[in-house]
Amino acid sequence: MRMMGIGMAAPFAAQMASWVHADPGDRPVRLMIFYVPHGWPIESVDPGGQGNGFFTGDVLSPLAAVQDQVTVVRGIGMNDGATNHAAIRTVLTGRAEGGDDDSIDRRIAEALGVQAHVLGTVPYASFAGFSVDSFLTKHGGAWVRPTENPVDAADTLLGSLGSGADPKSGPTDADFRRQALALTERELEVMHDSISGLTSEQSKLSIHLEAVRALKAGGGGGPNLVTCDERPVLPAVDAMQGLDALDPANFGRVLDGHLEVIAASLICGTAQVVTLQNMYVNGQVPFNFAGGPGIAKGHHDPISHSWDAAGRTEFATCQRWFFERLMEKVITPLSTTPDPSDSDPNNMVLDNTLIYVCSEISDGANHNSDASQVWVDGVGYDNYLPQVLIGGGGGCMRSGEIINAPGRSNLEMLATIGEAMGAGGLTIGGETPDVIGEVLA
Repeated sequence: MRMMGIGMAAPFAAQMASWVHADPGDRPVRLMIFYVPHGWPIESVDPGGQGNGFFTGDVLSPLAAVQDQVTVVRGIGMNDGATNHAAIRTVLTGRAEGGDDDSIDRRIAEALGVQAHVLGTVPYASFAGFSVDSFLTKHGGAWVRPTENPVDAADTLLGSLGSGADPKSGPTDADFRRQALALTERELEVMHDSISGLTSEQSKLSIHLEAVRALKAGGGGGPNLVTCDERPVLPAVDAMQGLDALDPANFGRVLDGHLEVIAASLICGTAQVVTLQNMYVNGQVPFNFAGGPGIAKGHHDPISHSWDAAGRTEFATCQRWFFERLMEKVITPLSTTPDPSDSDPNNMVLDNTLIYVCSEISDGANHNSDASQVWVDGVGYDNYLPQVLIGGGGGCMRSGEIINAPGRSNLEMLATIGEAMGAGGLTIGGETPDVIGEVLA
């Protein structure tokens, strides 16, 4: 009643009243899995081999601007003896040939009570379909062929926006913050005084009010808030209208379209667990497509198979391109957008998201899937599976770390991700794997 007495709209006042005795609650969590095929050239990832130059090396340099949100885990090998091309089926299951369990994305989604989505930048001959070395995810005991066209992905993941259907239940935090930022300083003082005798010092409403006051004190009313009232404009998705998503010439457009869909769906809460499969182990896409690195050779062979310096530099350029697209289309918007589902408006969407970058092979030319030494131009490098973690995972992940985990397996990494995402203690293949504690906050 006091809030309405200073001229606030009844729905706004009612929402604040509902938060007077509310605890801050758990932070939301989101998971994006980003699969890139055939490993990486370690000398262009970890120059010097000591874990000190990841963001000056060629492959991961696109992540330099957010390195405090990036953790690289060194020393991980594939579990269960899986290796070479067949290891793609172990990447997200932790078991050779996939074992008897679903992949980790489905296991986590089940624990969260949401759907696991699988998108794919996977050009192949449509009459042939996927081969045995194409499958990455397994849901309900069956291998999943990803959604190939970002136009279809947008309809599935973002179709509820603007339709009147609310993908989230409960009060809309983004609407609250948008209206609260419009209040005068005097109104904020009255609100604070009105609740001072009613709430604990860390109530959800108190957190909101203090954050709003801090944003206003910083000038300009704070960052632009995402409303998600309608389907966002997605230029790369629109550009794919009428085009063949399986045509290698459209590879860059398809990837950008999928990344736009994923970013929007994570921000707006229409998806919580999404996997993006980029090609497959022997994908022979020439990397001179529009918007690509301009290398007119097949990604699998000869690019990833190269042992000579020039060829491995080309491989590094191709793998860096994936991180460039991920950075521009997903990481940047998630790291600059206040989380509409978080009670603390100072948390960006990336703070509550975990992006897991993985591959089935350690070194493309060596075709190995373990953590072992590889020799390049007479210099030995400790090589391992690509394991890059980006984002705070709702406060559950350590960020900005280089973690040495020699002898640990990707199965243990999957268990660790499950722990962070609220699916702890998973039994995979009849065992409960240990977690890599150094990765968790």
